[in-house]
Amino acid sequence: MIKVIAEKLGYELIKKKKDASLKSHLQRILKQYEIDLVLDVGANQGQYGKMLRNLGYKGEIISFEPVRSAYEKLKESTEKDNLWKVFKLGLSDKKGVTQINVFKSSVFSSLLKPNEFGQNSFKKMEQSVTEEIDLDTLDNFLNANHIKNKRIFLKMDTQGHDLNVFFGTRNSIATIVGIQSEISFQPIYENMPNYHESLKEYEGAGFIATGLYPVSRSASGAIIEMDCVMLNNKFLQNKPAQ
Repeated sequence: MIKVIAEKLGYELIKKKKDASLKSHLQRILKQYEIDLVLDVGANQGQYGKMLRNLGYKGEIISFEPVRSAYEKLKESTEKDNLWKVFKLGLSDKKGVTQINVFKSSVFSSLLKPNEFGQNSFKKMEQSVTEEIDLDTLDNFLNANHIKNKRIFLKMDTQGHDLNVFFGTRNSIATIVGIQSEISFQPIYENMPNYHESLKEYEGAGFIATGLYPVSRSASGAIIEMDCVMLNNKFLQNKPAQ
């Protein structure tokens, strides 16, 4: 009866154990695989960390955000959370200094320039300024901060730069239980890898896809980007299919 009423109102009821949403999938992964450190790369203003806390995750979070205005709001969001640290830093496959393009909506800020499709699809991809930012690798960061013996979940949302972030984990990949990456079906930035290239690299490093969730669609309904959750085969727990 409840399902019938929901359908008449335009909703569909699905059991959470089916992982119908990114949130329900993350909630299960974090608990089942005993994640005790989430690395939130491309944190913007802290939306992802807040979501994790609302899902019941009580472990450590380290957020990275290189854009000044977003970083300041991120700091405000985490002031009362002793297990949530923030760093004004961009992660990549090498250490250095570079320019980042900051757009009208800071969630689109990227080291890459938008292509014509991106500009036509998202009105808020209007560039306002560029900023100079520091870059480092995750390997260097973990080593410098003496972070060891952690069960890490690596979330990446860097607007076309996720693979570079991932390439910076060569020495620490054995400690990464799972990853979340925004993969592109229709690139919105110049020289952005598509989903074939991204999945090839992640799978080649031993990660197996456990969930794909649409982030955005074109007016036609075609998928533009998806959040891809993957688990390191080293940690994968084999259980009967559901």
